[in-house]
Amino acid sequence: MEAKEKKEPVVMTVAGKDIPLSEFIFMAKKDNSVDFRNKQSVKNYVELYKNFKLKVADAEALTIHEAPRFEEEMEKLGLQLQQSYLTDKSGEDSVIRIMYERTKNIPVTKQIFFRYPQEMFELQRIYSTDTLALFEKVNDAYTRIQNGESFEAVGKALSNGSDIYFFEKYVYPFMYSFKVVEDYIYSMRPGDISGPVRCGTGFYLLKVDSIIPNPGTIRVVHILSAYPSENPTDEEIAETRRKSEEIYQKALSNEDFTALAIAFSDDSVNARNGGIIEFRLGELLNPFEKAGFALANIGDISQPFQSRYGYHILKLTGRKPISSFEDDASYIYNMMQKSDRFFDLNRSFDERIKTRHGFVFHAEAYEELQRLANENFPTDSIFISRGLDMEKTLISIDTLEFSQSLFVEYLQNRNPLSSQIHVSSPTYSLDLMQEVFDYFIRDILTEVEKRSLVRDYPDYLLQLNEYYDATLLFEISNKRVWSRAVEEQEQLEAEWVKELNEKYPVTINWKVIKKIKKI
Repeated sequence: MEAKEKKEPVVMTVAGKDIPLSEFIFMAKKDNSVDFRNKQSVKNYVELYKNFKLKVADAEALTIHEAPRFEEEMEKLGLQLQQSYLTDKSGEDSVIRIMYERTKNIPVTKQIFFRYPQEMFELQRIYSTDTLALFEKVNDAYTRIQNGESFEAVGKALSNGSDIYFFEKYVYPFMYSFKVVEDYIYSMRPGDISGPVRCGTGFYLLKVDSIIPNPGTIRVVHILSAYPSENPTDEEIAETRRKSEEIYQKALSNEDFTALAIAFSDDSVNARNGGIIEFRLGELLNPFEKAGFALANIGDISQPFQSRYGYHILKLTGRKPISSFEDDASYIYNMMQKSDRFFDLNRSFDERIKTRHGFVFHAEAYEELQRLANENFPTDSIFISRGLDMEKTLISIDTLEFSQSLFVEYLQNRNPLSSQIHVSSPTYSLDLMQEVFDYFIRDILTEVEKRSLVRDYPDYLLQLNEYYDATLLFEISNKRVWSRAVEEQEQLEAEWVKELNEKYPVTINWKVIKKIKKI
């Protein structure tokens, strides 16, 4: 004989519809005034909840729930509710916090960048074998540095301005298209030198000279006395300096600095708006930044200083520290959503779902796909054709198995070069395939969890039902009461409730309710 499923106790029946105990308690928890140890509190809540359900029943009797607008609203609310179960908010906040903490300090770096040859980018197909020669060149440079040559000397000796570049750089979060470079820098300490770091456009050697506190952003008014030519003579340099000194003396005589900028500055871009420039470290010329951030107080004016463009004078007009976490969190979230940090943002959720559903990754099957991708680009017809014939299990989750061919079909149908997918390095075959594979796993995990919401989360259906009832309540209340004059509403509400209690049958199961001691 089959065991009978235990039926949930019914708290009340309103207009022929049973209200289960779980729904009654779920809603009671949202009302802080309810105390099930107090008889009057219980009585008040039962009356309140009964009338609420009567109004919902009245809305259903008027078929409000069948209106297209109502169905659209419920679909939108359902998707929002579903999404709240398909994310790990605390995990997201932790990752966003890590990114925010990075903004507090700035790594001061020296970098040597070895760019893939131009012909590789023109073909838009880079395989691991294509990068071996360049990797050897990068490794030779790294070996020289390890053997005692200075990082700067090696960088300057190799730099040719076409495919090898040496530069110094302040580093901020989201500065790089490839997070691997940024992550590597933020893992380093002052004095550390990295080995070859590969990204989608080439290889980096990295050195962190120091890590300084982020001074934030400053706003200055700028006056430029420009050289008359790209290669000025000594006489032209001296004359430019003399003109700058004259303007500087006017500024010291309390002439309006903004007016001086408009009248005399050769900075055609900014002179029209009064010479105002707002910047942070790493965004402008080194002499410019050095002079600007050396100004201590609002109103301070720099002495004329030289750059390759001429002589500059700055007046400090504003200083803004880095934003608070609360102010920056939304910006960081959006930046992560739009970049390959999308996976960092969702990693805690993904790992939780993998554990809950017994996720297994079959490495050998994936390695076969990698070998195929090293011979044929993942978007090429040969890769697709051969991949669709590969039937080894690639991943398993719950009782489901996903084959190599299913992934290849996914890759084929969801073009990784389209805007629908964040591919950070579409020219490098293995990176492209890996990132699409990461999306493949995410979509599967999300779908598996979506299908298990009703089974694994009792509150899910209760919340969905709450949205349904609340939306109906809003529509019917607006129709019967809220659309009328404010002074009429109290009486209309009382008359409506009286009408509902006479119109629809109600049965209260006090025996079940009295057993509830606390919520």
